[in-house]
Amino acid sequence: MAESEGMGALAGYMLGRASVQQDQFIESWSSRLRRRSGPTFEQLTHELLAQRDTLNSMVANLREKLEHSSRREGALVAELSQARSDYERQQALTKQWQDFGDKSEANYDELKAWAEKAEVSLKQYRALYGPLPDAPKSSS
Repeated sequence: MAESEGMGALAGYMLGRASVQQDQFIESWSSRLRRRSGPTFEQLTHELLAQRDTLNSMVANLREKLEHSSRREGALVAELSQARSDYERQQALTKQWQDFGDKSEANYDELKAWAEKAEVSLKQYRALYGPLPDAPKSSS
């Protein structure tokens, strides 16, 4: 039994020593942390609040820019709609002028063919009967 008491005492001694070493280690680190130079909790809080205010200002500025951009986009959409409408009207007028030009060209070609036939007929008449008699003059 004496031996087990000695083992118990040794275990108690070792646990006590470990506990003291742990307390010393914790106190050493606590001391280091307290002595450490740097911002305090209040300073950090103040800095975070300042950053919050800056971010709020940036968000408000971005919202204002977004609102301005939205208004500008609306104006541009209306302008684009007007331009499309103008373009469609211009296309319709261009188509009308093209149709008019095509008809005019067809009429010109028809008139030219008629004039050529008339020239041929006139040449045949002159060949058969001589020059055309003078037309009577009308008194106006």
